[in-house]
Amino acid sequence: MDFPILNFVSWGILGLGVRTGFWHLQRWQMQEYRADRMKAWLRTHDGTRNVFNLWFFPGKLPRPDFTGRAGLILLLFGSWSFVCWQLLPDIDFVWQVLIWERTIWLWMGLSVWISSLPVNWTRKCLFSQAQMIIANSDVKRIGITGSFGKSSTKLILGHLLTMKYGADQVLITPRNENTEVALARLVVDKSDFFQAGKIFLAEMGAYARGEIEDVCEFVQPQVGIVTGINDQHIELFGSKEKQLAAKGELPKACTEKVFFPLQDPELKHWFDTQKMKADVLPISQLGVQIEVSDEEKTIFTYRDQRFTLPWCGKFFVRNALLAIEAAENMGVNLSESAIFLAALPPLERALNTKRHSSGALILEDLYSANPDGVLAAIDQLGKVEGHKIFIGLPLRELGEKAEMVHQQIFERLKKIEAEVFWLKSDFEKLGQEHCGVRFHGEDEALLRRMITALSARDGVLLESRLPDEILDLFDV
Repeated sequence: MDFPILNFVSWGILGLGVRTGFWHLQRWQMQEYRADRMKAWLRTHDGTRNVFNLWFFPGKLPRPDFTGRAGLILLLFGSWSFVCWQLLPDIDFVWQVLIWERTIWLWMGLSVWISSLPVNWTRKCLFSQAQMIIANSDVKRIGITGSFGKSSTKLILGHLLTMKYGADQVLITPRNENTEVALARLVVDKSDFFQAGKIFLAEMGAYARGEIEDVCEFVQPQVGIVTGINDQHIELFGSKEKQLAAKGELPKACTEKVFFPLQDPELKHWFDTQKMKADVLPISQLGVQIEVSDEEKTIFTYRDQRFTLPWCGKFFVRNALLAIEAAENMGVNLSESAIFLAALPPLERALNTKRHSSGALILEDLYSANPDGVLAAIDQLGKVEGHKIFIGLPLRELGEKAEMVHQQIFERLKKIEAEVFWLKSDFEKLGQEHCGVRFHGEDEALLRRMITALSARDGVLLESRLPDEILDLFDV
């Protein structure tokens, strides 16, 4: 009588093991297969709570992206699992399955590490191919980096250049594909584009020193833009100095001109202490006069020229100035930029606005969150006249600055008297201390009631990469 029961338990654990394996693979993909990002995530409460206890966690069956690398990892994982089962002592089947299931995290980690060997070799070949394509072309090359504002600056500059010269003359890295592999693959895939008289606009991201330098080896940028520096991903860099050195790999590689915001004191100090091949052009916001800043547009005057930026949030003016100055260097004069900027398409992934069926303002800031961006979005929510609702997640990879940054966020939310829904347990006590009775944690039932009661005077800020079940409440 015991054998069928044990068999049922064993196969049940085996099924849970498949789910666990998919969960680990998906988690590695979310961390971009990087051990440093996985290590940072494991330091969070969410990481330590979930990584070893996956049997009964809520949600759907994990569905990782089944790419070529994912297939290789699963093949390696299957091989490791087979070896594990062969090495296990001759014990009951249920105990064999249980031991295997509890060590899946180890076998999956080993499989990810082994898979990096062919991936790194393929990457070197890809870099060499991309470098050869660019070396034999006369395309104007512009690089953009920074802790925040890279994508929005790229979108504005790309729009200005496209309006001036035509879409077939400007190649822009899509969305947030800013890693060295994504950029090299784009160059190879678009090799026919790299001809004389055209412009390549590349967004460059990095989590460690040397990564932007690798990109610059094959992109060979002539013009660079550094948008700003804050504490985003500082846990991965190790310190602000190392972060500045990593982002500084772009301006050091540029041969013509480099633009950066003068109001960023750390960037200014860094540029003052470095030697550059390119001319360094600090862009000041002191002469900017902002006339209108509402949910639909920001109107400002710069160098006696009036501009209409059709995005909400005056914090985008900083990025617009960098783009306008870089575009002028590329032959787009101020009056042309003013005309082109007014026709800028709406943002898809950074802060943008929609209206709920009740008429309430929905502020969507669903891209990767950074300290400056979150605080600016909260300020925008503060302009709402009625009730204010904030739905967000903890910011990651801030290292020792994490508590200070989250304290600033909660203080700002308290100041605007927002109802706060916090969808992870990290920094929950800090939120309760600052926001008091307005801090509601993960109370989805209360959130649904508040959504039902929304009016046209109210506003909701959806901050960071929220789960689909929350976004579905707002049809976004």
